[in-house]
Amino acid sequence: MEGISPAHELPELYRAVLERVGSLELTGHRREGELIRREATAAYSRAWDDAARRRLEQLRARAERVLGGVERPRIARAARFAVAPPDAPARSSTTA
Repeated sequence: MEGISPAHELPELYRAVLERVGSLELTGHRREGELIRREATAAYSRAWDDAARRRLEQLRARAERVLGGVERPRIARAARFAVAPPDAPARSSTTA
């Protein structure tokens, strides 16, 4: 007997990941939730195959590990600019 098709599993698995994302956000781990949501959406938007199923399972497990305190959540990193951001004051080339 063959296993269940990924097309049957993916919607339920995707919802489970999003439920964990909601729990992460409620516990103050917004950045981790954002990253997992982004990766889950990308996996769900591609081919509905075993690779997508495995990725969603990995993301659900990661969220559960963070919620359980087994892994630390990823934190937001400061943006680095090669040039000044648009709202930065202009630098003067003359000195007083």
